[in-house]
Order: sequence, then C-alpha cells, then structure tokens
Amino acid sequence: MRIRPAVEVTAVLLSSLVVCWAVVFHVLGWTALYRESGGACGGSDCPQGLPTVLLLAFAFSFAGTLALSKALAVAGLRRGIAVAVVVGGVLAGLLPGLYGYQWIRGEQVRIASPLKGPKRLGIAWRAPQDRPATVKGLRGWSTGDTVVRVRTDGLSAYAVKDGAERWTVTAPVRASVCAQSAHPAKGVGLVAYGRHNKPCTTLAAVRLADGATLWKRTLKGEGIGKGIALGGGTAVSVEDGAVRGRSAGTGAEQWKRPVAERCRVLSVGASPARTLAVEECAAAKTDGLVTARLLALDTRTGEEQWVTKLPVESAGTAHVYSVAPAVIGYQETDERGVRAVLAFDERGQSRAAVPLSGRSGDLDIRLSPEDLKAEGPFVSGDTLVAAVQKPGDIVPQYVAGFSVRDGRELWRTKKLGHIGALALRGDGRVAAVTVGWPRSDVHVVDPGAKGAVSKATLGKEAPVSIDAEMLAVRDGYVVVNRYTDGEPPAFSLR
Repeated sequence: MRIRPAVEVTAVLLSSLVVCWAVVFHVLGWTALYRESGGACGGSDCPQGLPTVLLLAFAFSFAGTLALSKALAVAGLRRGIAVAVVVGGVLAGLLPGLYGYQWIRGEQVRIASPLKGPKRLGIAWRAPQDRPATVKGLRGWSTGDTVVRVRTDGLSAYAVKDGAERWTVTAPVRASVCAQSAHPAKGVGLVAYGRHNKPCTTLAAVRLADGATLWKRTLKGEGIGKGIALGGGTAVSVEDGAVRGRSAGTGAEQWKRPVAERCRVLSVGASPARTLAVEECAAAKTDGLVTARLLALDTRTGEEQWVTKLPVESAGTAHVYSVAPAVIGYQETDERGVRAVLAFDERGQSRAAVPLSGRSGDLDIRLSPEDLKAEGPFVSGDTLVAAVQKPGDIVPQYVAGFSVRDGRELWRTKKLGHIGALALRGDGRVAAVTVGWPRSDVHVVDPGAKGAVSKATLGKEAPVSIDAEMLAVRDGYVVVNRYTDGEPPAFSLR
C-alpha cells in the first residue's frame, strides 16, 4: 500500500531539513575549529560547544542521507517535484540550523539575526614602535579622549580616535619613574621620579590634556613609600614617616598624618571622600607578633574616619583594590597566615574574606603597588570580579564573581581562553581580552546578570604582549603593552 502523497512530500521535506543541518554544522564547525584552535583540540581545551557541533554534524549526515534516500525511493516523485521539495527542505532548515549552532556554542548574544553571529572587533590603530625598546613600561591611564602610557623614562599620550601621539613628558636627567597613581583624577596624573639606587624623592603632577607639569616637590628622607594616589582634587602620598594630602592642582600641603613608630604604610588608595591606608607595625620584642590595621581618612582634611585591626601576625604585602566599598588584598609571609581579599563595611567592620588560593582555583590579581603582572580585581557594586586560574592550568582562563558581603563565589564563566588583561567598564561590566593563536576575543562579563558573557571576536591574533593592560575607552578598548618584543606600545580595539 502506497503512502499518501502529502506524507510522501513531508518525509522528503524533513529528510532534506536534516541534511541541511548536517551541511551547516559541518561548515561552521570545521571553520570554527580551524579559526579557534588551529585545526585540532582535545578535551577541555576545545572551544565551548564545538565537540557537540561536530558530533551532531556526523549524526545529521548519516541520518539525513539515509532518510532522504529512503524517502525519495518510497515516494516515487517526479524529478522536478523531488528537486523542488529537497530545495525547500534545505532552505527551511537553514535558519533553525544557524540558531541551533549558536545555542550550542553559547553565542546567543541578543543579536537581531543569527547570521550576524558574535560581534566583530578590529584593530583601529597601532602606535609606532618606541625606543629604546628595553625600557620597561609601567601602567596606563585613560581620561576623556586620551590614553597615557607610563614608562620608566617618561610618559606618552595618544589620541583615542586615531592613535596620534599628543605629547610626551621625559623623566629628569638620570632619573626614572618610580611610582605613579593607579588612576588619574580630574584630568591629572601623579608620578614620582628617582635616581638609580636612590630614594624616590621627586613628586610631580601632570595635566593629561597637554602634558604640562603642574608642580614638582622634592621630598625629604626616604622619599615616596608604598604608593601614591589621587582622590578628586587631593594628591595622597606616603613620605617622610607620614601620609600627606596635597592639592592636586598646586601641590600645596593640606594635611599630614604621621605614621606610628615601628610602623610603615604598605599601600594607599583614595577617592574624593575617603583615603585608605594599610599600615603594618613591627613587634616591640624580637619574638613578638607583627600587627596591621586599615585606616580610613577624610581625603580633604586627613581626619580619621575609622581604624580596623587586621588579623595579621607576620610581615606581608598589601594592596587597596577599592575605597568604597573598602576592599584590600593582604598576603602574609607566614604561609598559614592571611592570604586573601578582605572586604569591610562603611564603619570598618570585617565583612568577607576571599582566599587568594583555594580548591577551586587561584585569583590572578595584583598583590602590591609594585606588582604589574596582573590586573584587578575590580569591584562592581557588591561583586568582586577577578580572573581565576583553575588547578592544573598554567594561565587564568576564567572570570569569577565573589560577594563582598560574605565572600561566596556567586558565578564563574565557562573557559574563555588565556586571559591577557581585564578592564572595568564605565557601565560596571568587566571586559577580558583572551590572547593566543589563531585569534583573540573580548568577553564582556556582566556581574549584575550572574556573570552573563557576550563575546566579540577579532578574527585574528591581537598583538598583546606577555604583560599588558587594557583600558576601557569610548567605543572600545586600548591595550597598553608594558613589554614590546615586536608588539606596538599601544593599540586600539573597536
């Protein structure tokens, strides 16, 4: 008994649709394998969803071909009708196949059409190679339509739009940049200079619009200590046994907070309203315990807001990650001591501790003002966002969010690839650039949406050096390379 004509046509149509899916998954899957993994991958090293795509491609090929040949044989349609039905099935399967591929690959990024795929980025400009190439780069700044690259021999500013060099500031003769503020404020950056094997004794403020040095101060004693910071119109520095606040515009001293005897400041951070200083004090006795505390001062007046004793018993390093909320990192020399990111409430009471290293991985974060190898962590709302290196990995490949209220891990992205740098965006999201052959991607992580990720791909490998910093700017990002072995000192992604 012959199958009814409508059922015959439906069988051919559905079989053709499966064949279409096989073609779509083969084309997109093998192209992605070559583009993202150089033509081969294995296990957890494979890009997200790609093994599933390729397995389904073979399954669809086998099932679709077998079903189509059987359906055509049973249906006995005339050639013209059979071709029309097959073509119709292929066309009908195209969009569902593309949607299915994107869903498996995790590329459902609120796009208007699946044909667009992930957003594409391009290299808008590259700064020309600078000399001497052996000079070490420090950190970068972003302000308005200008980015600044700080090196030990001075500062260079580039236009965000086209990379044109706007100005340069050369360090004094026989002096190098030995400290800088983590961020500019009100269009001003703070730097310090020192001679070879001599204290860091010259403090200066630079106007980033034109590179003009607003003021310089020659410091007494041992010069700059651990870090300098800008909080609104106040420049904060650790110097000559005290924490001092100066006018960022004129350099005039506004206040002075002496550091107690046998104590030193490990790190400072500032906002327009508050300055945080991590203070460590040596024991009075040779066999005594080291103590440490976190001080909160009014940035404008230097008046003490609160003081909190830290659970520390040995010397260590510290870094201020956020002033409001108060979040610091502390790493004792005692391997069983405090090695964590610590968060505090508005009154200085301890809220949370996130271990630097645990069973689920290691935080890849800056551990002191001198540490230039890692970026972050960043605080977005009540979430601490950091790159994470999973046990067994040699590079960070994940981004995770932790609550600054109780220290819990709130979310973690899937494997993104080798994370070369992080950047905190103005909208509170965090961007991560992945590096390595054959391409680089920028993953934008939304802490407010449980770590939801949207991806933009460059389509080729970006010239990111082994030690780089990414700055979020208008309409994109600027990557500042600290070491340049053939890479440009800075380049733009947008």
